[in-house]
Amino acid sequence: MKRSTIQLEVKGSLPAIIKKVLDWHKPHRDKMIGLFNRYDGEGIPIQSRVIKDPKKPNNKLIHDYRGYIIDQVVGYLFGKPIGYQIDKRDYTDAQFKVFKDKLSDFTVLNAVDDLDGELGKLMSICGYASRLLYIDTDGNERIMNVFPWESVFIENKGVVTNAIRYYTVKNEKDEDITKVEWYDDSNVMFFIQRDDEFIPDVSEKHSSHLFNYVPLILFPNNDEEKGDFEKTETLIDAYDKIMSDSVNEIETFANAYMKFKGADVDAEVIENAKQTGAFEVDENGDVDFITKNINDTFVENNKKTLNENIHKFSSSVDMTDEKFSGGSQSGESRKWKMLSLENKAGKKALKFSKGLRQQFKVLCSAWARKNIPLNYLDIFWEFKRNVPIDLLYIGDYSQKMKGIHSDRTLFSQIPYIDDVDYELDLMRQEREDSIDLDYFDESIDETKKKLMQIPEERQEMIPVEGIVKGDSIQK
Repeated sequence: MKRSTIQLEVKGSLPAIIKKVLDWHKPHRDKMIGLFNRYDGEGIPIQSRVIKDPKKPNNKLIHDYRGYIIDQVVGYLFGKPIGYQIDKRDYTDAQFKVFKDKLSDFTVLNAVDDLDGELGKLMSICGYASRLLYIDTDGNERIMNVFPWESVFIENKGVVTNAIRYYTVKNEKDEDITKVEWYDDSNVMFFIQRDDEFIPDVSEKHSSHLFNYVPLILFPNNDEEKGDFEKTETLIDAYDKIMSDSVNEIETFANAYMKFKGADVDAEVIENAKQTGAFEVDENGDVDFITKNINDTFVENNKKTLNENIHKFSSSVDMTDEKFSGGSQSGESRKWKMLSLENKAGKKALKFSKGLRQQFKVLCSAWARKNIPLNYLDIFWEFKRNVPIDLLYIGDYSQKMKGIHSDRTLFSQIPYIDDVDYELDLMRQEREDSIDLDYFDESIDETKKKLMQIPEERQEMIPVEGIVKGDSIQK
């Protein structure tokens, strides 16, 4: 069951519809807030563990597998900025320059690189995320990420007809109330909670949002809208418990149990021993520690199995595992060990691209109003994996592929080139700057002089491409 979208035909009173949608969304909202809190290190089950005997140790060790799983895939997929480009084949050079500058200004103004990474993190944690497009007071097209627990979509016959953004604010009595933004394909309307109902918010004016489509965009993590660590939560909690109990055992016996033989020991003797570090016993007496036999092998095997299963079922890579990081491992073998992470990143990129396509569809509808007729289908992008770069391999690959692929295609495969068009422009400028115009002027003048010495009937026999070679004339 999806968390983001309710199937509903919008008819009747809007306040009643809003209440119905938010009531439906509440359990999903609570679930996603819980997931985000656990990623953030709050609300972990081990934190609330209570032991009946307050004198016994109660360690609550948290192992941040949730953060590791999310941060790894987000860093791998979004650590290098997504490269945005425009297909120039259907446009003149002048049009292409206008469109390219507009897209570049949009990405810089909105800090899109940062927003993409944060959006990828939210969708990985909660199962989906949202992005809102709006026009700022200066008339610029802007975007902002919206927490998934603050956004819900209304779908009818496979089409998103409306979207809601809702959030909690304080009123004049310092009470929590809910504000709602209701979006359709042309307008935005504002409502506010009063008691158990929603009424129009008189402090906000209903208006056109200046786009031709619903400007709140859905970015699903997968079809099921599940977070990346949800399936492994019980394993992570079990690991926390085993480690905490192990430390409890060590702490219980760290100070403690001593065996006295042939000695009369009371509290005063023990207190003196703490000060002096020694016990006084007769010649037949003895003092030693009582130790508990703990099956270390069983505990370690349990920890190892849990650790392996957490990584396996979350499709993450344990970078500390000898099977991955060992000195005998080759680069090619490591690629295969990263296959599960790559598969997860690939699926995530496909879903993210679906959201980006809708985003640019909405964005281009606003640009069209400004006589910037860029077809949103001509905007494309590329995800670059954030892995160490072997520059020698990249150089060798580029040389071997030269002539097989276009320069544009080759540059798009080089990880550290973010803007292919910018790189092509730099190369073009370097070629122009390297031309010695004085040399060509002198060569042309010298050629004319030499041609004047040749009879006209012989000049016609000289091929054009063979006229100049160094300082000599080819006959």
